[in-house]
Amino acid sequence: MRIADAAARVGVPAHRLRHYEATGLLIPERSRAGYRDYTPEDVERAQQIRALLDSGFTANDVALMLPCLRPDPDDDRRCCDVTRARLTRRLAEIQERREQLQRTEQALTSWLATPVEPPPPATP
Repeated sequence: MRIADAAARVGVPAHRLRHYEATGLLIPERSRAGYRDYTPEDVERAQQIRALLDSGFTANDVALMLPCLRPDPDDDRRCCDVTRARLTRRLAEIQERREQLQRTEQALTSWLATPVEPPPPATP
């Protein structure tokens, strides 16, 4: 299927599928005329890519995760230790960032709850 149809099925503009291709996340076949030809498997992969990116993962994270989601039958590494280690570090980064945001939220809430005293009158 052509890019417009694939994009409609994924629910993204066609330029996003081109971006997935440019970043190496999705490589559709090409027709003899050079048009992209998306298979149902390409559409499924694009849907996975979109869901992961929409969840806040980076393109690098997605590139690491895709083999774990749909492994090559000839690849017995599936989700190798390097990928698991990288994703474990990413999870720790996210958890630390969440904790930082919670501390900031608590500080702001406390600061905003403190009544503001009017300034003392000016002395001549």
